Amino acid sequence: MTNEPRALKEIHDVRLRIYEETKGLTPKQRAELTSRAVREFEKESGITFRRLEIAPVQNRAVLQVAAET
Repeated sequence: MTNEPRALKEIHDVRLRIYEETKGLTPKQRAELTSRAVREFEKESGITFRRLEIAPVQNRAVLQVAAET
């Protein structure tokens, strides 16, 4: 890569790793993986996300969340 700041390189590396880990997953598998990661984050951080609404939008479900502290 070019002369990018260290933080940007770190973000790029993380995104590349996530892509490699999830590139063969179906949308349902990706959603389950994301849900597990969110539950793990909630448990570790003590932050709880409240699911507000699931609405179909052009053949996709949109999930709105709000953090509760």
